[in-house]
Amino acid sequence: MESGSDAEALREAEQARDEWAEAVVLPRGHDVAIGGAVAVQVATTAIGLAVDAPWALWALAGGLLLFGVVAAIQLWRFTRLNGVRVGGFASRVVFGTAATASVAEGVSLVAAYAAAVRELWWLVALISVAGGVVYVLSGRRWLRAYRQEPARVGAGESALWIALAVALAVAGLALLVLER
Repeated sequence: MESGSDAEALREAEQARDEWAEAVVLPRGHDVAIGGAVAVQVATTAIGLAVDAPWALWALAGGLLLFGVVAAIQLWRFTRLNGVRVGGFASRVVFGTAATASVAEGVSLVAAYAAAVRELWWLVALISVAGGVVYVLSGRRWLRAYRQEPARVGAGESALWIALAVALAVAGLALLVLER
């Protein structure tokens, strides 16, 4: 008889999880904050790599720092607002490990750099904003999927994997800066 009560408890837990997932919300201004931070990070990275001046490297570092601060604040606000951490939100929405967000950021970084090398600053700005917008749309897509299938979509990449990816990205960026 215990297996029947265990099965019932499991169904109730799954139902509670699904109801909670339906109620998850993003903090007010999240899209503008993350999209803006990504756009600034893309633009400052392009400038830092394309412009041969000390201030450009400071701009690059500032853009990366800004993204890190905004990401930390958004994670804190999401947890405070919803009362729980969701790994998929952290990795896919904030840190951009979702395929669409990763591609958007990568393509916008390359395109913004190409525009910066040609000193097309208006195009650097436009590409950077477009990258931020697609990054945000990717996060919105994740949220819709999470609300429909929280068990499948809720898990994110491990903290170790994200730390490794960040370390590799920083190492690659350092090599690019040293070789300019």
